[in-house]
Amino acid sequence: MTQTPSFSARISQQRLLQLLAQSGAPASDGPLPCCGERLGRLFGLSDTLVLDSAIAFRARQTGLDQRAVFDRVIQELANSRQALIRKLKTYGDDVEPTDCVDFEHYLNPWLSLQRKVIAVSRQLRDKTRKAMKDHSQTLARLAELDATFDHAMAGYTSQCFSHIPKVLEQRFQSLAHDTSGTPYNGLHRYCEEAQNLLLAELDVRLEPVLGLLEACQNEVTNSP
Repeated sequence: MTQTPSFSARISQQRLLQLLAQSGAPASDGPLPCCGERLGRLFGLSDTLVLDSAIAFRARQTGLDQRAVFDRVIQELANSRQALIRKLKTYGDDVEPTDCVDFEHYLNPWLSLQRKVIAVSRQLRDKTRKAMKDHSQTLARLAELDATFDHAMAGYTSQCFSHIPKVLEQRFQSLAHDTSGTPYNGLHRYCEEAQNLLLAELDVRLEPVLGLLEACQNEVTNSP
């Protein structure tokens, strides 16, 4: 089976938080509660019942060797990531600074790229889950658990990422009205920082896919 691309989940998260802090996002008030406590706040009664069903989940039909599918998804992930990186690095190339500085002019292309990142990561995650459900009961159950957690945390995840454009707007206004340099220098710096945030978000959103593929790799390697 093809080697799963490796980039540390913890490093990806720390990089995104660090970039947000550099762009003016408020620092955390203190250490976060333990993982179990945070999940308890996100899971309602209905989510808990679905989670209980996911733990006991058994697929109707498994045993189809999906190693070739896993390899294709791994290759697609690597190719998609590289293609998105190239695309994200073009942000701001077609924007010319004018006397009338309008944040919307810069925000809309950024949001379009963010939607692309979301769509690609979602597609890869769904493909991986589908292959897992056909391969074995162990991976089928893991895929069901992942889908359950994904659904329960969807609102929270969306809320967290929705703060990034707000941070960008504050940073844009700060740099656009900075009298210590030229308007072009300020806007160029803004585009560079906005690019870096997209790149960091890309890696964070791909973490669940990498985790699933790593589990697939372990299952294939350890199976007789």
